[in-house]
Amino acid sequence: MLEYQKKDCDLTLQEGLECYYESFPESTEVFEDNQESGTLLRDHDCTHIIFGLDVSIEQEAILDSWVLWGSKWKLSYLLGYQKLPQIKKLYKDLIKEFGIFGFIKIYWKIGGIKRKVIFRALKMKKKWPFKMPDSYLSMKINDLRKIHGIEILTSEDLKYTPIKR
Repeated sequence: MLEYQKKDCDLTLQEGLECYYESFPESTEVFEDNQESGTLLRDHDCTHIIFGLDVSIEQEAILDSWVLWGSKWKLSYLLGYQKLPQIKKLYKDLIKEFGIFGFIKIYWKIGGIKRKVIFRALKMKKKWPFKMPDSYLSMKINDLRKIHGIEILTSEDLKYTPIKR
């Protein structure tokens, strides 16, 4: 378990982001923001931190539910993420690796976890701003979770058999 995945994480969001990037397998590239993306990639990565999820394909799929139900977002901003060249290439590579049926299998397998996320997201005090303010980076993760009423999933909640690649 990574430090930012602990319920009472005392790291700042910036420190959590660094922990998240350090957890990437050597074969996984860290996408960095540029003029085209603005803070879009960072904002996405911070959703992993605030909702306590890692870089696995299953937890990326779980994150979709947190973002959809527990975040405040503009469709145009989220669609901008899908249009980034590095994200387009990533999706193309993932479809090549898993195939459409592989994705259906992943979503089917974690459906119960996604439902749990929806219920937790609906109980939040206020939605997480997907396009988050820079000031959040210096705040403690546990304080941000309290402000928003985010109850992350425990390791017990995240029991699933990872997809074999």
